Amino acid sequence: MQFKKILVPLDGSGTADNAFRYGVEMAKTYNAELYVLVVADIEEAAYPLMQVNLDRNGFASVKEKAEAVMERAKKQIPEGLHVTPIIRVGVPGSVITDLVEEEKIDLVIMGNSGKGSISSFIMGSVSQYVIHHVKVPVLIIK
Repeated sequence: MQFKKILVPLDGSGTADNAFRYGVEMAKTYNAELYVLVVADIEEAAYPLMQVNLDRNGFASVKEKAEAVMERAKKQIPEGLHVTPIIRVGVPGSVITDLVEEEKIDLVIMGNSGKGSISSFIMGSVSQYVIHHVKVPVLIIK
């Protein structure tokens, strides 16, 4: 199987960092384009149980966190690797699955957990959502 476009979603967690390292190596091995996605999670800018949005500063801090995660990733990208960095605002699972279709991604490599266990229990795992909603291989990294 040939992979030409590989997507690695990042959230700043250790498992996402591990997935990023795998993604870089896979992109080098297959001479593929690496898409690095960070989602400014709107769920983090809301009181989850009440679904009440925080003020404008809450959204700004979520966006700043996403930008910081992307900047950290960019510093680790080896020279010569074709990388497309993307930051989007939204719900991570939906944003990831939409991007897979839009960009015709061949492989998704992602960490198995980024949210806390309570948050995952209440809202569901992003990796589980992606596995069930894309039609391409998904490699889950611990």
